[in-house]
Amino acid sequence: MRFFSFKNLLLASVAIVFGVTSCQPVDELSKEAQITSFTFDTSIEANSIVTSQPVIEGNTITFTVSASATDTLLSALVPTITVSEGATVSPASGSSVDFSNGPVTFTVTAQDGTTNATYTATATFDEPTFPIDEQLAGEYKGLIDITLNESPVGTDIPKNITVAKVNDTTVSLLLEDFSFEGIVLGTIQIDSCFLSLSDTPEEEYRFSGGQTLSLVLGELPTTVNGTFSSDGSIFINIAIDFNGIPVDVTFNGTKLTGNESSEALITSFTFDASNSANAAVHSTTIDQENHTISVITTQEGGDLTALVPTIEISAEASISPASGESINLSNGQTVTYTVTAEDGTENIYTVLVYGRAAYFYDFETWEAGTMYDDILNPAGWATCNDAVALIKKMGPMFGHPEYNGEYPVRPTENGMTGKGAIIESVYTVKGSLMGQTIPAVTSGTIFLGTFNAFAAITDPMATTEFGILFEDKPLTVSGWLKYTPGTDFYDENGNIIDQQDLGTVNAVLYEVTSEDETLNGSNIYTSEAICATGSFETAGVAEFTEFSFDLNYVKDYDPAKTYKLAVIFAASKEGNQYRAASGSIMVVDNVTIVCE
Repeated sequence: MRFFSFKNLLLASVAIVFGVTSCQPVDELSKEAQITSFTFDTSIEANSIVTSQPVIEGNTITFTVSASATDTLLSALVPTITVSEGATVSPASGSSVDFSNGPVTFTVTAQDGTTNATYTATATFDEPTFPIDEQLAGEYKGLIDITLNESPVGTDIPKNITVAKVNDTTVSLLLEDFSFEGIVLGTIQIDSCFLSLSDTPEEEYRFSGGQTLSLVLGELPTTVNGTFSSDGSIFINIAIDFNGIPVDVTFNGTKLTGNESSEALITSFTFDASNSANAAVHSTTIDQENHTISVITTQEGGDLTALVPTIEISAEASISPASGESINLSNGQTVTYTVTAEDGTENIYTVLVYGRAAYFYDFETWEAGTMYDDILNPAGWATCNDAVALIKKMGPMFGHPEYNGEYPVRPTENGMTGKGAIIESVYTVKGSLMGQTIPAVTSGTIFLGTFNAFAAITDPMATTEFGILFEDKPLTVSGWLKYTPGTDFYDENGNIIDQQDLGTVNAVLYEVTSEDETLNGSNIYTSEAICATGSFETAGVAEFTEFSFDLNYVKDYDPAKTYKLAVIFAASKEGNQYRAASGSIMVVDNVTIVCE
Protein backbone atom coordinates (compact mmCIF):
# COMPACT_ATOMS: atom_id res chain seq x y z
CA MET A 1 0.00 0.00 0.00
CA ARG A 2 1.15 3.41 -0.97
CA PHE A 3 0.91 6.37 1.50
CA PHE A 4 0.77 10.16 0.70
CA SER A 5 3.07 12.39 2.50
CA PHE A 6 1.74 15.42 4.35
CA LYS A 7 3.24 17.68 1.71
CA ASN A 8 1.47 15.88 -1.10
CA LEU A 9 -1.74 15.98 0.83
CA LEU A 10 -1.52 19.74 1.23
CA LEU A 11 -0.84 20.31 -2.48
CA ALA A 12 -3.74 18.12 -3.40
CA SER A 13 -6.07 20.09 -1.15
CA VAL A 14 -5.09 23.41 -2.76
CA ALA A 15 -5.58 21.96 -6.23
CA ILE A 16 -9.04 20.79 -5.32
CA VAL A 17 -9.97 24.24 -3.94
CA PHE A 18 -8.80 26.12 -7.04
CA GLY A 19 -10.31 23.58 -9.29
CA VAL A 20 -13.69 23.97 -7.68
CA THR A 21 -13.40 27.80 -7.83
CA SER A 22 -12.54 27.93 -11.55
CA CYS A 23 -15.73 26.18 -12.45
CA GLN A 24 -17.96 29.03 -11.02
CA PRO A 25 -19.47 31.80 -13.62
CA VAL A 26 -17.58 35.16 -14.16
CA ASP A 27 -19.49 38.71 -14.33
CA GLU A 28 -20.30 39.23 -18.06
CA LEU A 29 -19.28 42.52 -20.05
CA SER A 30 -22.20 44.84 -21.14
CA LYS A 31 -23.75 44.42 -24.53
CA GLU A 32 -25.56 47.82 -24.35
CA ALA A 33 -24.79 50.01 -27.40
CA GLN A 34 -27.13 53.03 -27.32
CA ILE A 35 -26.85 56.76 -27.74
CA THR A 36 -28.70 58.10 -24.78
CA SER A 37 -28.10 61.79 -25.44
CA PHE A 38 -27.07 63.78 -28.53
CA THR A 39 -26.81 67.58 -28.15
CA PHE A 40 -25.03 70.64 -29.48
CA ASP A 41 -23.63 73.14 -27.02
CA THR A 42 -24.64 76.40 -28.74
CA SER A 43 -22.22 78.37 -26.59
CA ILE A 44 -19.58 76.87 -28.86
CA GLU A 45 -19.27 79.14 -31.87
CA ALA A 46 -19.13 76.22 -34.31
CA ASN A 47 -22.61 75.16 -33.17
CA SER A 48 -24.22 78.59 -33.53
CA ILE A 49 -26.09 77.51 -36.67
CA VAL A 50 -28.10 74.86 -34.75
CA THR A 51 -31.64 76.12 -34.28
CA SER A 52 -33.22 73.10 -32.58
CA GLN A 53 -31.57 70.33 -30.50
CA PRO A 54 -31.44 66.77 -31.88
CA VAL A 55 -34.31 64.38 -31.41
CA ILE A 56 -33.53 60.66 -31.12
CA GLU A 57 -36.15 58.30 -32.51
CA GLY A 58 -34.95 54.72 -32.70
CA ASN A 59 -31.68 54.85 -34.57
CA THR A 60 -32.47 58.16 -36.22
CA ILE A 61 -31.28 61.54 -34.97
CA THR A 62 -32.61 64.76 -36.48
CA PHE A 63 -31.91 68.40 -35.77
CA THR A 64 -32.32 71.73 -37.60
CA VAL A 65 -29.87 74.37 -38.64
CA SER A 66 -30.24 77.92 -39.90
CA ALA A 67 -31.41 78.31 -43.49
CA SER A 68 -28.32 80.41 -44.09
CA ALA A 69 -25.92 77.73 -42.87
CA THR A 70 -23.10 77.23 -45.34
CA ASP A 71 -21.15 74.07 -46.12
CA THR A 72 -18.21 75.48 -44.22
CA LEU A 73 -20.28 75.88 -41.08
CA LEU A 74 -21.95 72.50 -41.51
CA SER A 75 -18.57 70.78 -41.76
CA ALA A 76 -17.47 71.93 -38.30
CA LEU A 77 -20.31 70.98 -35.94
CA VAL A 78 -19.28 69.59 -32.54
CA PRO A 79 -21.87 67.27 -30.96
CA THR A 80 -21.88 66.21 -27.31
CA ILE A 81 -22.83 62.49 -27.15
CA THR A 82 -23.68 60.26 -24.20
CA VAL A 83 -23.70 56.48 -24.75
CA SER A 84 -24.38 53.31 -22.74
CA GLU A 85 -22.04 52.64 -19.80
CA GLY A 86 -18.77 51.27 -20.98
CA ALA A 87 -19.64 51.81 -24.66
CA THR A 88 -17.79 53.99 -27.16
CA VAL A 89 -18.99 56.06 -30.14
CA SER A 90 -17.42 57.04 -33.43
CA PRO A 91 -17.14 59.84 -34.43
CA ALA A 92 -16.35 60.70 -30.85
CA SER A 93 -18.23 63.10 -28.66
CA GLY A 94 -16.66 66.54 -28.74
CA SER A 95 -14.99 66.00 -32.08
CA SER A 96 -15.69 68.09 -35.19
CA VAL A 97 -18.15 66.32 -37.48
CA ASP A 98 -18.81 67.15 -41.14
CA PHE A 99 -22.55 67.38 -41.93
CA SER A 100 -22.04 69.26 -45.20
CA ASN A 101 -22.38 66.12 -47.34
CA GLY A 102 -25.62 64.90 -45.81
CA PRO A 103 -26.48 62.43 -43.01
CA VAL A 104 -23.64 61.19 -40.78
CA THR A 105 -23.47 57.65 -39.36
CA PHE A 106 -22.47 57.24 -35.70
CA THR A 107 -21.37 53.76 -34.56
CA VAL A 108 -21.74 52.76 -30.90
CA THR A 109 -19.66 49.75 -29.67
CA ALA A 110 -20.79 48.04 -26.47
CA GLN A 111 -18.51 47.22 -23.50
CA ASP A 112 -18.14 43.69 -24.68
CA GLY A 113 -16.29 44.98 -27.72
CA THR A 114 -18.38 43.08 -30.21
CA THR A 115 -21.91 44.42 -29.92
CA ASN A 116 -22.55 47.63 -31.85
CA ALA A 117 -25.33 49.82 -33.19
CA THR A 118 -25.44 52.53 -35.85
CA TYR A 119 -27.32 55.81 -35.70
CA THR A 120 -27.95 58.16 -38.59
CA ALA A 121 -27.86 61.90 -37.72
CA THR A 122 -29.38 64.30 -40.22
CA ALA A 123 -29.31 68.10 -40.27
CA THR A 124 -32.32 69.75 -41.90
CA PHE A 125 -32.54 73.42 -42.87
CA ASP A 126 -35.05 75.85 -41.46
CA GLU A 127 -37.42 77.38 -43.93
CA PRO A 128 -35.64 80.53 -45.15
CA THR A 129 -36.99 83.92 -44.10
CA PHE A 130 -36.22 86.92 -46.25
CA PRO A 131 -36.06 90.49 -44.84
CA ILE A 132 -38.11 91.91 -47.69
CA ASP A 133 -39.80 94.73 -45.81
CA GLU A 134 -36.81 95.53 -43.64
CA GLN A 135 -34.03 95.28 -46.22
CA LEU A 136 -34.85 94.34 -49.78
CA ALA A 137 -37.95 96.27 -50.86
CA GLY A 138 -37.46 99.85 -52.00
CA GLU A 139 -36.12 101.99 -54.81
CA TYR A 140 -32.69 101.38 -56.25
CA LYS A 141 -30.72 103.99 -58.18
CA GLY A 142 -28.14 102.80 -60.66
CA LEU A 143 -26.87 102.49 -64.20
CA ILE A 144 -28.14 100.35 -67.05
CA ASP A 145 -26.13 98.77 -69.84
CA ILE A 146 -27.93 97.40 -72.90
CA THR A 147 -26.76 94.99 -75.58
CA LEU A 148 -28.65 94.07 -78.72
CA ASN A 149 -27.57 90.72 -80.17
CA GLU A 150 -24.44 91.03 -77.96
CA SER A 151 -23.57 94.47 -79.40
CA PRO A 152 -23.63 97.44 -76.94
CA VAL A 153 -26.36 99.95 -77.67
CA GLY A 154 -26.43 101.83 -74.36
CA THR A 155 -23.96 102.31 -71.53
CA ASP A 156 -24.24 103.89 -68.08
CA ILE A 157 -27.83 105.02 -68.53
CA PRO A 158 -29.16 106.40 -65.20
CA LYS A 159 -32.32 104.60 -64.11
CA ASN A 160 -34.25 103.64 -61.01
CA ILE A 161 -35.76 100.22 -60.40
CA THR A 162 -38.38 99.53 -57.73
CA VAL A 163 -38.46 96.27 -55.74
CA ALA A 164 -41.76 95.48 -54.00
CA LYS A 165 -42.93 92.65 -51.76
CA VAL A 166 -45.35 90.12 -53.25
CA ASN A 167 -45.25 87.62 -50.36
CA ASP A 168 -42.71 86.27 -47.87
CA THR A 169 -40.58 84.62 -50.57
CA THR A 170 -41.36 86.68 -53.69
CA VAL A 171 -40.69 90.20 -54.92
CA SER A 172 -41.66 92.17 -58.04
CA LEU A 173 -39.49 94.46 -60.18
CA LEU A 174 -40.51 97.68 -61.92
CA LEU A 175 -38.47 99.55 -64.55
CA GLU A 176 -40.41 102.46 -66.00
CA ASP A 177 -39.98 104.20 -69.36
CA PHE A 178 -37.50 101.73 -70.81
CA SER A 179 -36.12 102.53 -74.25
CA PHE A 180 -33.06 101.95 -76.40
CA GLU A 181 -31.86 103.07 -79.81
CA GLY A 182 -34.83 105.42 -79.95
CA ILE A 183 -37.21 102.49 -79.51
CA VAL A 184 -39.60 103.04 -76.62
CA LEU A 185 -40.53 99.69 -75.07
CA GLY A 186 -42.51 101.10 -72.16
CA THR A 187 -42.58 99.79 -68.61
CA ILE A 188 -40.96 96.49 -67.68
CA GLN A 189 -42.71 94.90 -64.72
CA ILE A 190 -41.87 91.39 -63.54
CA ASP A 191 -44.65 90.36 -61.18
CA SER A 192 -42.93 87.42 -59.43
CA CYS A 193 -39.25 86.94 -58.70
CA PHE A 194 -38.57 84.05 -56.33
CA LEU A 195 -35.97 84.53 -53.60
CA SER A 196 -33.33 82.07 -52.50
CA LEU A 197 -30.25 82.11 -50.33
CA SER A 198 -26.89 82.63 -51.98
CA ASP A 199 -23.79 80.54 -51.36
CA THR A 200 -21.53 83.35 -52.51
CA PRO A 201 -20.10 85.29 -49.53
CA GLU A 202 -20.58 88.76 -51.03
CA GLU A 203 -24.18 87.98 -52.02
CA GLU A 204 -26.97 87.46 -49.53
CA TYR A 205 -29.93 86.55 -51.70
CA ARG A 206 -30.67 85.54 -55.25
CA PHE A 207 -33.87 85.99 -57.22
CA SER A 208 -35.23 84.82 -60.53
CA GLY A 209 -38.42 85.12 -62.51
CA GLY A 210 -39.89 85.50 -65.94
CA GLN A 211 -43.00 86.28 -67.89
CA THR A 212 -44.18 87.47 -71.27
CA LEU A 213 -44.41 91.24 -71.21
CA SER A 214 -46.98 93.24 -73.13
CA LEU A 215 -44.86 96.12 -74.42
CA VAL A 216 -45.27 98.70 -77.14
CA LEU A 217 -43.61 96.38 -79.67
CA GLY A 218 -45.73 93.38 -78.77
CA GLU A 219 -45.56 90.31 -76.55
CA LEU A 220 -41.92 89.80 -75.56
CA PRO A 221 -40.74 86.80 -73.48
CA THR A 222 -38.58 88.06 -70.62
CA THR A 223 -36.51 86.41 -67.90
CA VAL A 224 -34.85 88.00 -64.89
CA ASN A 225 -32.02 86.92 -62.60
CA GLY A 226 -30.28 88.91 -59.94
CA THR A 227 -28.72 89.21 -56.52
CA PHE A 228 -29.03 91.34 -53.41
CA SER A 229 -25.80 92.06 -51.54
CA SER A 230 -25.31 92.85 -47.88
CA ASP A 231 -24.01 96.34 -48.68
CA GLY A 232 -27.41 97.40 -50.07
CA SER A 233 -26.50 96.93 -53.72
CA ILE A 234 -28.42 95.00 -56.35
CA PHE A 235 -27.52 93.37 -59.65
CA ILE A 236 -30.18 92.52 -62.23
CA ASN A 237 -29.98 90.87 -65.62
CA ILE A 238 -33.06 91.18 -67.80
CA ALA A 239 -33.11 89.05 -70.94
CA ILE A 240 -35.72 90.02 -73.55
CA ASP A 241 -36.52 88.06 -76.69
CA PHE A 242 -37.08 90.86 -79.20
CA ASN A 243 -38.55 88.98 -82.15
CA GLY A 244 -35.76 86.42 -82.00
CA ILE A 245 -33.05 89.00 -81.28
CA PRO A 246 -31.67 88.87 -77.73
CA VAL A 247 -31.74 92.11 -75.77
CA ASP A 248 -29.81 91.99 -72.50
CA VAL A 249 -30.26 94.67 -69.90
CA THR A 250 -27.98 94.76 -66.86
CA PHE A 251 -28.56 97.02 -63.89
CA ASN A 252 -26.16 97.78 -61.06
CA GLY A 253 -27.66 99.91 -58.35
CA THR A 254 -27.79 100.90 -54.71
CA LYS A 255 -30.83 101.13 -52.50
CA LEU A 256 -31.96 104.64 -51.66
CA THR A 257 -32.44 105.60 -48.03
CA GLY A 258 -35.38 107.91 -48.67
CA ASN A 259 -33.44 110.96 -47.51
CA GLU A 260 -31.88 111.73 -50.90
CA SER A 261 -32.66 114.99 -52.67
CA SER A 262 -35.15 114.84 -55.53
CA GLU A 263 -34.13 118.19 -57.02
CA ALA A 264 -32.83 117.91 -60.57
CA LEU A 265 -32.55 121.45 -61.91
CA ILE A 266 -30.20 123.37 -64.14
CA THR A 267 -29.77 126.47 -62.02
CA SER A 268 -27.39 128.32 -64.32
CA PHE A 269 -26.53 127.92 -68.00
CA THR A 270 -24.07 130.50 -69.30
CA PHE A 271 -21.35 130.96 -71.90
CA ASP A 272 -18.03 132.42 -70.79
CA ALA A 273 -17.49 135.47 -72.99
CA SER A 274 -13.72 135.18 -72.57
CA ASN A 275 -13.86 131.94 -74.59
CA SER A 276 -13.75 132.88 -78.27
CA ALA A 277 -15.87 129.84 -79.10
CA ASN A 278 -18.77 131.62 -77.39
CA ALA A 279 -18.44 134.93 -79.25
CA ALA A 280 -21.81 134.52 -80.99
CA VAL A 281 -23.80 134.21 -77.75
CA HIS A 282 -25.44 137.25 -76.20
CA SER A 283 -27.35 135.69 -73.30
CA THR A 284 -29.43 132.73 -72.14
CA THR A 285 -32.76 132.26 -70.41
CA ILE A 286 -33.88 129.20 -68.42
CA ASP A 287 -37.57 128.27 -68.44
CA GLN A 288 -37.92 125.95 -65.45
CA GLU A 289 -41.58 125.21 -66.11
CA ASN A 290 -41.01 123.88 -69.61
CA HIS A 291 -37.39 122.80 -69.05
CA THR A 292 -36.06 124.78 -71.99
CA ILE A 293 -32.96 126.94 -72.25
CA SER A 294 -33.12 129.69 -74.84
CA VAL A 295 -29.83 130.90 -76.28
CA ILE A 296 -29.86 134.45 -77.61
CA THR A 297 -27.24 135.23 -80.21
CA THR A 298 -25.63 138.59 -80.84
CA GLN A 299 -26.98 140.89 -83.53
CA GLU A 300 -24.05 139.93 -85.73
CA GLY A 301 -24.39 136.18 -85.05
CA GLY A 302 -21.43 133.89 -85.66
CA ASP A 303 -20.20 130.32 -85.26
CA LEU A 304 -22.54 128.15 -83.20
CA THR A 305 -20.92 124.77 -83.94
CA ALA A 306 -18.66 124.46 -80.87
CA LEU A 307 -20.19 126.45 -78.04
CA VAL A 308 -18.89 125.69 -74.55
CA PRO A 309 -21.52 126.18 -71.81
CA THR A 310 -20.84 126.53 -68.10
CA ILE A 311 -23.60 124.73 -66.22
CA GLU A 312 -24.62 124.71 -62.56
CA ILE A 313 -27.10 122.15 -61.23
CA SER A 314 -28.84 121.17 -57.99
CA ALA A 315 -26.67 119.93 -55.14
CA GLU A 316 -25.89 116.18 -55.32
CA ALA A 317 -27.32 115.96 -58.87
CA SER A 318 -25.47 114.93 -62.02
CA ILE A 319 -25.81 116.05 -65.63
CA SER A 320 -25.15 114.60 -69.06
CA PRO A 321 -23.58 115.93 -71.21
CA ALA A 322 -21.28 117.50 -68.65
CA SER A 323 -20.62 121.18 -68.14
CA GLY A 324 -17.78 122.32 -70.38
CA GLU A 325 -18.49 119.83 -73.18
CA SER A 326 -18.90 121.62 -76.50
CA ILE A 327 -22.31 121.63 -78.21
CA ASN A 328 -23.53 122.44 -81.71
CA LEU A 329 -26.55 124.73 -82.03
CA SER A 330 -26.07 125.67 -85.68
CA ASN A 331 -28.78 125.33 -88.32
CA GLY A 332 -31.59 124.98 -85.82
CA GLN A 333 -30.06 122.04 -83.97
CA THR A 334 -31.01 121.45 -80.32
CA VAL A 335 -29.15 119.74 -77.51
CA THR A 336 -30.78 117.70 -74.76
CA TYR A 337 -29.42 117.60 -71.21
CA THR A 338 -30.48 115.04 -68.61
CA VAL A 339 -30.20 116.10 -64.98
CA THR A 340 -30.40 113.27 -62.45
CA ALA A 341 -31.16 114.06 -58.81
CA GLU A 342 -29.54 112.26 -55.90
CA ASP A 343 -32.61 109.99 -55.65
CA GLY A 344 -32.65 109.27 -59.39
CA THR A 345 -35.35 111.77 -60.36
CA GLU A 346 -34.69 113.05 -63.87
CA ASN A 347 -35.41 116.28 -65.68
CA ILE A 348 -34.65 116.70 -69.37
CA TYR A 349 -33.78 120.17 -70.65
CA THR A 350 -33.71 121.21 -74.29
CA VAL A 351 -31.27 123.91 -75.37
CA LEU A 352 -32.05 125.85 -78.54
CA VAL A 353 -31.26 129.12 -80.28
CA TYR A 354 -34.33 131.24 -79.63
CA GLY A 355 -33.42 134.42 -81.44
CA ARG A 356 -30.94 137.24 -81.71
CA ALA A 357 -30.43 140.24 -79.48
CA ALA A 358 -31.46 142.77 -82.12
CA TYR A 359 -31.64 145.61 -79.61
CA PHE A 360 -29.73 146.12 -76.39
CA TYR A 361 -29.97 149.08 -74.02
CA ASP A 362 -27.33 149.45 -71.30
CA PHE A 363 -28.31 152.97 -70.13
CA GLU A 364 -24.73 154.13 -70.19
CA THR A 365 -25.48 157.12 -72.44
CA TRP A 366 -27.79 159.98 -71.41
CA GLU A 367 -28.81 163.02 -73.45
CA ALA A 368 -30.14 166.46 -72.61
CA GLY A 369 -33.85 166.97 -73.17
CA THR A 370 -35.15 168.87 -76.16
CA MET A 371 -37.14 171.34 -74.01
CA TYR A 372 -34.88 172.02 -71.06
CA ASP A 373 -31.15 171.52 -70.61
CA ASP A 374 -31.45 170.30 -67.01
CA ILE A 375 -33.36 167.24 -68.17
CA LEU A 376 -31.41 164.03 -68.89
CA ASN A 377 -33.05 161.18 -70.77
CA PRO A 378 -31.50 157.77 -71.61
CA ALA A 379 -30.40 157.59 -75.23
CA GLY A 380 -33.10 156.06 -77.40
CA TRP A 381 -35.88 156.47 -74.83
CA ALA A 382 -38.56 159.04 -74.08
CA THR A 383 -39.53 159.80 -70.47
CA CYS A 384 -42.07 161.58 -68.31
CA ASN A 385 -39.38 164.14 -67.41
CA ASP A 386 -40.76 166.60 -69.96
CA ALA A 387 -44.20 166.44 -68.33
CA VAL A 388 -42.76 167.12 -64.88
CA ALA A 389 -40.62 169.89 -66.38
CA LEU A 390 -43.82 171.67 -67.48
CA ILE A 391 -45.15 171.39 -63.91
CA LYS A 392 -41.81 172.52 -62.52
CA LYS A 393 -41.23 175.44 -64.87
CA MET A 394 -44.73 176.63 -65.66
CA GLY A 395 -46.78 175.54 -62.67
CA PRO A 396 -46.00 178.58 -60.45
CA MET A 397 -46.87 180.89 -63.35
CA PHE A 398 -50.41 179.52 -63.36
CA GLY A 399 -50.94 179.26 -59.64
CA HIS A 400 -49.90 175.66 -59.12
CA PRO A 401 -47.70 174.92 -56.10
CA GLU A 402 -44.04 174.88 -57.03
CA TYR A 403 -42.40 171.47 -57.53
CA ASN A 404 -38.73 171.44 -56.50
CA GLY A 405 -38.09 167.71 -56.43
CA GLU A 406 -35.89 165.67 -58.73
CA TYR A 407 -36.97 164.61 -62.18
CA PRO A 408 -38.63 161.18 -62.11
CA VAL A 409 -36.18 159.58 -64.55
CA ARG A 410 -32.48 160.06 -63.91
CA PRO A 411 -29.20 158.15 -64.21
CA THR A 412 -27.58 156.17 -61.41
CA GLU A 413 -24.02 154.92 -61.20
CA ASN A 414 -25.29 151.83 -59.38
CA GLY A 415 -26.89 149.93 -62.24
CA MET A 416 -26.63 146.21 -62.76
CA THR A 417 -23.43 146.90 -64.68
CA GLY A 418 -22.27 150.50 -64.84
CA LYS A 419 -25.07 153.01 -65.12
CA GLY A 420 -28.76 152.31 -64.88
CA ALA A 421 -32.03 154.26 -65.02
CA ILE A 422 -33.95 155.35 -61.92
CA ILE A 423 -37.68 155.64 -62.58
CA GLU A 424 -39.55 157.28 -59.68
CA SER A 425 -43.16 158.28 -59.10
CA VAL A 426 -43.01 161.79 -57.60
CA TYR A 427 -45.49 163.89 -55.62
CA THR A 428 -46.52 166.79 -57.85
CA VAL A 429 -49.62 168.01 -55.88
CA LYS A 430 -53.05 167.55 -57.41
CA GLY A 431 -54.22 170.57 -59.36
CA SER A 432 -54.45 171.89 -62.89
CA LEU A 433 -52.28 173.63 -65.43
CA MET A 434 -53.75 175.45 -68.42
CA GLY A 435 -57.01 173.63 -67.86
CA GLN A 436 -55.47 170.16 -67.68
CA THR A 437 -55.34 167.96 -64.58
CA ILE A 438 -52.10 167.58 -62.67
CA PRO A 439 -52.17 164.33 -60.69
CA ALA A 440 -51.19 164.18 -57.03
CA VAL A 441 -48.44 161.77 -58.05
CA THR A 442 -46.87 161.63 -61.50
CA SER A 443 -45.82 158.10 -62.36
CA GLY A 444 -42.20 157.64 -63.37
CA THR A 445 -42.13 156.32 -66.96
CA ILE A 446 -39.67 155.60 -69.76
CA PHE A 447 -40.73 154.26 -73.13
CA LEU A 448 -39.70 153.68 -76.71
CA GLY A 449 -41.36 156.54 -78.53
CA THR A 450 -41.68 160.31 -78.26
CA PHE A 451 -42.97 162.73 -75.64
CA ASN A 452 -45.10 165.48 -77.22
CA ALA A 453 -45.26 168.23 -74.62
CA PHE A 454 -47.50 170.49 -76.70
CA ALA A 455 -50.26 167.87 -76.79
CA ALA A 456 -50.71 168.42 -73.06
CA ILE A 457 -52.59 171.64 -73.79
CA THR A 458 -55.51 169.75 -75.33
CA ASP A 459 -55.10 166.08 -74.38
CA PRO A 460 -52.59 164.93 -71.74
CA MET A 461 -52.93 161.30 -72.92
CA ALA A 462 -51.64 162.31 -76.32
CA THR A 463 -48.30 163.44 -74.90
CA THR A 464 -47.00 159.86 -74.87
CA GLU A 465 -46.55 158.82 -78.49
CA PHE A 466 -45.67 155.19 -77.94
CA GLY A 467 -43.55 153.13 -80.30
CA ILE A 468 -40.66 153.27 -82.73
CA LEU A 469 -40.55 151.83 -86.24
CA PHE A 470 -39.50 148.21 -85.92
CA GLU A 471 -38.37 146.07 -88.85
CA ASP A 472 -37.88 142.77 -86.98
CA LYS A 473 -40.32 140.36 -85.38
CA PRO A 474 -39.85 140.78 -81.61
CA LEU A 475 -40.10 137.66 -79.48
CA THR A 476 -38.99 138.52 -75.97
CA VAL A 477 -38.16 141.50 -73.79
CA SER A 478 -35.75 140.92 -70.93
CA GLY A 479 -33.54 142.87 -68.58
CA TRP A 480 -32.71 143.56 -64.96
CA LEU A 481 -34.60 145.64 -62.42
CA LYS A 482 -35.27 146.24 -58.77
CA TYR A 483 -38.34 147.90 -57.34
CA THR A 484 -39.50 149.49 -54.09
CA PRO A 485 -43.14 150.64 -53.87
CA GLY A 486 -43.93 153.96 -52.20
CA THR A 487 -45.83 154.12 -48.92
CA ASP A 488 -48.61 156.65 -49.62
CA PHE A 489 -50.87 155.66 -52.51
CA TYR A 490 -53.01 158.47 -53.98
CA ASP A 491 -56.17 157.93 -55.98
CA GLU A 492 -57.30 160.07 -58.92
CA ASN A 493 -58.93 162.55 -56.48
CA GLY A 494 -55.72 163.10 -54.57
CA ASN A 495 -56.79 161.05 -51.54
CA ILE A 496 -54.51 158.58 -49.80
CA ILE A 497 -56.01 155.09 -49.98
CA ASP A 498 -55.02 151.64 -48.76
CA GLN A 499 -53.41 150.18 -51.87
CA GLN A 500 -49.96 148.94 -52.78
CA ASP A 501 -48.24 150.18 -55.88
CA LEU A 502 -46.88 147.87 -58.58
CA GLY A 503 -44.07 148.32 -61.07
CA THR A 504 -44.74 147.22 -64.65
CA VAL A 505 -43.02 146.56 -67.96
CA ASN A 506 -45.20 146.36 -71.06
CA ALA A 507 -44.46 145.74 -74.72
CA VAL A 508 -46.87 146.40 -77.60
CA LEU A 509 -46.28 145.72 -81.30
CA TYR A 510 -48.83 147.39 -83.55
CA GLU A 511 -49.42 147.99 -87.25
CA VAL A 512 -49.18 151.43 -88.85
CA THR A 513 -49.76 152.67 -92.35
CA SER A 514 -47.27 155.54 -92.06
CA GLU A 515 -44.37 156.64 -89.90
CA ASP A 516 -46.43 159.46 -88.39
CA GLU A 517 -49.17 157.13 -87.16
CA THR A 518 -48.92 156.36 -83.44
CA LEU A 519 -50.76 155.02 -80.43
CA ASN A 520 -50.78 157.01 -77.17
CA GLY A 521 -51.86 156.74 -73.56
CA SER A 522 -55.53 156.55 -74.51
CA ASN A 523 -55.35 153.54 -76.81
CA ILE A 524 -51.98 151.78 -76.46
CA TYR A 525 -53.61 148.73 -74.86
CA THR A 526 -56.96 148.75 -76.67
CA SER A 527 -56.34 149.60 -80.34
CA GLU A 528 -57.33 147.12 -83.06
CA ALA A 529 -53.96 147.80 -84.66
CA ILE A 530 -52.25 145.75 -81.94
CA CYS A 531 -50.43 142.69 -83.27
CA ALA A 532 -48.69 141.40 -80.10
CA THR A 533 -48.39 142.28 -76.41
CA GLY A 534 -46.42 141.14 -73.36
CA SER A 535 -46.06 142.32 -69.80
CA PHE A 536 -44.32 141.88 -66.45
CA GLU A 537 -45.15 143.33 -63.05
CA THR A 538 -43.60 143.31 -59.60
CA ALA A 539 -44.73 144.23 -56.09
CA GLY A 540 -41.14 144.72 -54.96
CA VAL A 541 -37.68 143.23 -55.23
CA ALA A 542 -34.77 144.62 -53.24
CA GLU A 543 -31.89 143.47 -55.45
CA PHE A 544 -31.43 143.41 -59.20
CA THR A 545 -33.48 140.54 -60.59
CA GLU A 546 -33.73 139.37 -64.16
CA PHE A 547 -37.12 139.71 -65.82
CA SER A 548 -38.22 138.23 -69.12
CA PHE A 549 -41.50 137.92 -70.97
CA ASP A 550 -42.60 136.79 -74.41
CA LEU A 551 -44.79 138.71 -76.79
CA ASN A 552 -48.06 136.94 -77.44
CA TYR A 553 -49.26 137.42 -81.00
CA VAL A 554 -52.97 138.05 -81.50
CA LYS A 555 -52.43 138.51 -85.25
CA ASP A 556 -50.11 136.82 -87.69
CA TYR A 557 -46.92 138.76 -88.23
CA ASP A 558 -46.53 139.93 -91.82
CA PRO A 559 -43.02 141.14 -92.72
CA ALA A 560 -44.51 143.07 -95.61
CA LYS A 561 -46.39 145.35 -93.22
CA THR A 562 -45.07 148.28 -91.18
CA TYR A 563 -44.94 148.00 -87.41
CA LYS A 564 -44.06 150.05 -84.37
CA LEU A 565 -42.87 148.62 -81.07
CA ALA A 566 -43.41 150.26 -77.69
CA VAL A 567 -41.65 149.07 -74.54
CA ILE A 568 -42.91 150.91 -71.47
CA PHE A 569 -41.45 150.91 -67.95
CA ALA A 570 -43.68 152.43 -65.24
CA ALA A 571 -42.99 152.85 -61.54
CA SER A 572 -46.76 152.90 -60.95
CA LYS A 573 -49.02 150.48 -62.79
CA GLU A 574 -52.09 152.74 -62.65
CA GLY A 575 -50.20 155.97 -63.23
CA ASN A 576 -52.01 156.58 -66.52
CA GLN A 577 -55.20 156.77 -64.42
CA TYR A 578 -53.59 159.27 -62.03
CA ARG A 579 -53.34 156.60 -59.32
CA ALA A 580 -49.87 156.07 -57.89
CA ALA A 581 -47.75 155.96 -54.73
CA SER A 582 -45.31 158.75 -54.06
CA GLY A 583 -41.77 157.45 -53.88
CA SER A 584 -42.23 154.21 -55.86
CA ILE A 585 -38.82 153.57 -57.42
CA MET A 586 -37.81 151.21 -60.20
CA VAL A 587 -34.19 150.85 -61.30
CA VAL A 588 -33.64 149.32 -64.75
CA ASP A 589 -30.55 148.15 -66.63
CA ASN A 590 -29.41 146.00 -69.57
CA VAL A 591 -32.67 145.68 -71.47
CA THR A 592 -32.68 143.30 -74.46
CA ILE A 593 -35.25 142.90 -77.22
CA VAL A 594 -34.87 139.46 -78.78
CA CYS A 595 -36.07 139.06 -82.34
CA GLU A 596 -36.65 136.16 -84.66
